[in-house]
Amino acid sequence: MDLNVGKEVAALQRMTVKELRARYAEVFGEETPARNKVWLVKRIAWRLQALAEGDLSQRARQRAAPPSRPATPTCTCHRGHLQLIYGHKS
Repeated sequence: MDLNVGKEVAALQRMTVKELRARYAEVFGEETPARNKVWLVKRIAWRLQALAEGDLSQRARQRAAPPSRPATPTCTCHRGHLQLIYGHKS
């Protein structure tokens, strides 16, 4: 697929939310419930770039994925000061 991503992104920024949602469906092959124009532009632009230049490697996808279990900060109290495990006092 031969795309000029810069021109495509410029065109996206001029589109309405309704037009962006239609473009999203074209690019991703499915509809989106999103109505946030900034998010739609970024997401479509990312997909267009991936189609034009190649997607992330499997290793990069794994590194970018959120952790399977979120970290739970632990608090300690020393001499009346609350301290998180990261060393930030509050």
